[in-house]
Amino acid sequence: MKKNFKYFGITWIVAFVLFNAVTFLIPNEVFGVTRFDKAVFWIAYALIVISFVAELITAYKFVKDDSNEKTFLNIPLLQTGYTAIIFSVIVGLAFMIFPVLPAWLGAIVCILIAGYFIIACVKASTVAEVVAEIDVKVKTQTVFIKALTIDADALVMSVESDEIKEVCKKVYETIRYSDPISNVELAEDENKISIKFTDFSNAVKNREIENILVLSKELIVLLEERNKKCKLLK
Repeated sequence: MKKNFKYFGITWIVAFVLFNAVTFLIPNEVFGVTRFDKAVFWIAYALIVISFVAELITAYKFVKDDSNEKTFLNIPLLQTGYTAIIFSVIVGLAFMIFPVLPAWLGAIVCILIAGYFIIACVKASTVAEVVAEIDVKVKTQTVFIKALTIDADALVMSVESDEIKEVCKKVYETIRYSDPISNVELAEDENKISIKFTDFSNAVKNREIENILVLSKELIVLLEERNKKCKLLK
């Protein structure tokens, strides 16, 4: 279970205990009024408790995911939950304590607060899911260039010859500053780039100077063509 939900749960428990303690002590001790013999009191009390439980269950349902992304996206939901608890306590106590206020009205208000919280949770969860899906899609689309950049950087670090290292750096810089967002229509181009980079990498490892120069130019051309197509596809 998430830390955030644990904190929310602790707040809920404190609020629920406070609500019960004040509800059952204040009317008798301060006002000298006993409302426990009235059916409407217990009906209202039950409805308020149901609204409390609904808030707890809803919060758990929508923040039980353990991923850091979901935790961040569900922060507004938890903030709404804290607000709902505070309002439920205030409204519930006011209507359950003071004899002049009808307990049933307090119950209705608390249920409306719980309803608002549940709707807010659904909205926040929907937004979180959409953002998470977009994030996954972006990560998937940037894998090619990120992986190629790492390989190119490793190739630069493995070279000892200054002449060859300079050529490798040019290739690395071209890859590094290439458009990171891929596209399914670029699959063929990216496959050519992968094959060409493998050939270039092998030439570097074998110190084939002529091949290195030729392949580096061909690789840079392929990358530039891909970047142009990326702009057209946006």
